[in-house]
Amino acid sequence: MRQPEYYFEEALHDGINAIRVGNRKLGRTLLERAARMNGADTRVWMWMASTTDDPDEQREFLGRAVAADPGNEAARRGLVMLSGKLDRTRLVKEGQPYTPPQPGPAADTQGTSYLCPNCGGRTAFDIRAQELACPYCGYVQAREKRLAADEAEQMVDYIMPTTRAYNWAQTQQRVTCGQCGAITMLPPRETADRCPYCAANRFVKSDEMMELVDPQVIALIKIDEENAKKKVKAWLGKGLLAPDDLALRHAGLALRPSYYPFWTFDGTLEIPWSCEVNTGSSRFPHWEKRSGTQFEFFDDVLVPGLRAMTHEELERIKPFNLKDLVEFSPDYVVGWGALAYDYPLDKATQRAQDFVKQRFTHMMYTSVESGNQKRNFQAGAGRWSGLTFKNVLLPLWVGTYHYQGQSFRLLVNGQTGKVGGIKPRDNIKLAVLIGICVVLVAMLTALLYPLVKAMIGN
Repeated sequence: MRQPEYYFEEALHDGINAIRVGNRKLGRTLLERAARMNGADTRVWMWMASTTDDPDEQREFLGRAVAADPGNEAARRGLVMLSGKLDRTRLVKEGQPYTPPQPGPAADTQGTSYLCPNCGGRTAFDIRAQELACPYCGYVQAREKRLAADEAEQMVDYIMPTTRAYNWAQTQQRVTCGQCGAITMLPPRETADRCPYCAANRFVKSDEMMELVDPQVIALIKIDEENAKKKVKAWLGKGLLAPDDLALRHAGLALRPSYYPFWTFDGTLEIPWSCEVNTGSSRFPHWEKRSGTQFEFFDDVLVPGLRAMTHEELERIKPFNLKDLVEFSPDYVVGWGALAYDYPLDKATQRAQDFVKQRFTHMMYTSVESGNQKRNFQAGAGRWSGLTFKNVLLPLWVGTYHYQGQSFRLLVNGQTGKVGGIKPRDNIKLAVLIGICVVLVAMLTALLYPLVKAMIGN
């Protein structure tokens, strides 16, 4: 006797074939029959969407496909195409890998100079005033700051089908100063600098930058150079294995402030699981199969926008206050420098997903069927939904210092002043620590050996 699955597959197969030969009316009738038998199969709704030219109907069918399988990329892409929020001029051809363009010759661009309207002096963002200000006449350009930590989030689905998800800053720029007209070269990724001729602070927006995802929010810098150096000196004076004279004998400390690009991600991960649970006792176990679904709601997962920044460096200076973000304006980076990302959205998304899934699956074993003895625990592939991102600029002081002929890199969180980096190691302290550990192990062994011997003898 034929099973219901057979009739469903038959109706689905015949409906698809009818659509392929151009008979959309018959195809729709057959697919509607299949939907009545199994409306949870995404194939039904994906093909139903191809039986009509009505955008509202297409949106309904693709929405049902996504509801049945939130990870269905084809359905999600179709919904994005219908949303009207997608820049179709930047679409990547479906099913074809995208190769970012190779760096070309230096591109010409115009740098916007920031001068005081009162005295003509150089204006820059002032940490104390938290505004664009002139250090010569005291002029302050007050502007309303709008907190935008949550409002700035964008759907990953709206960007991922376009070239902007895969491009990054890589071309050197030939910048013409808007103040003195001097032409200078700006390295790739630099978006704010100072003219070496007239010292005017500039913000650069090149054609290449138009192909990138714009920064939506920024964390304003709150630590000036004097405080940053104090924080570094205090940090150098700490550490179990650091040389005692490090805070006094280090030399050549050079710190450079800049706004660095980061990505943040929010969303939901749904992971199915299965295992066997012991419902009996340890002596007389009785194993029952159990299964279910766990949900992880994650918020502000931070990924560096520069390949050169390592995960270890970022962890040393976290946390950042990612709720204290304001809507981005070039005024905020004037005089401080800013970088564009070279780690594109597609790779950053995958990195964030890998991090969330690894952390979540590690926690699942203890959270699922908590308190019960388990075996053969397995976690599924997982489904992502509601994935959003922000391109964030965060303030950092980055520099190096020297000690006994060696150079060491460090970073200072421009929001909190937290310092992280590499310190030299005092080998004498390390040897003493190893010696103490060896003595403690020997003493512990001497104390426990008679007990263990007595237990074995009994």
